[in-house]
Amino acid sequence: MGQHATFGRRGVRAAEPAKAPGRPEVLSPELEAFAASIQAAKPNETAEFARWRRRRLPSRLLVVLVGVVLMAPGLVSFVIQAPWWLSLGLETAGLIANGWLRQERRRQAAAIAAWAPEAHDP
Repeated sequence: MGQHATFGRRGVRAAEPAKAPGRPEVLSPELEAFAASIQAAKPNETAEFARWRRRRLPSRLLVVLVGVVLMAPGLVSFVIQAPWWLSLGLETAGLIANGWLRQERRRQAAAIAAWAPEAHDP
């Protein structure tokens, strides 16, 4: 009877020592190039891009608002207890607005990708 009973529990093991800080993970060449371009960017270019984005805030908010509204046209019809023809009209309007929303998101992404400090519009 010299052994201790653990009653089904496993014995306590010592925690593994923390790994020594080593070499950071190797990044892909594209990611390294992008990080280098961000670090090499002049501070005034970064501030100029931020101003450019702020000027486009109303259109970005409109896109977000339309996206939220388009999530549930059926729910809107249910809440207002709309007749079938109004519900069908809401669904049709939702499909049309969804097409516009996709186009607007693509246009905004293209504008961001094409932005350059010298070639931006006022």
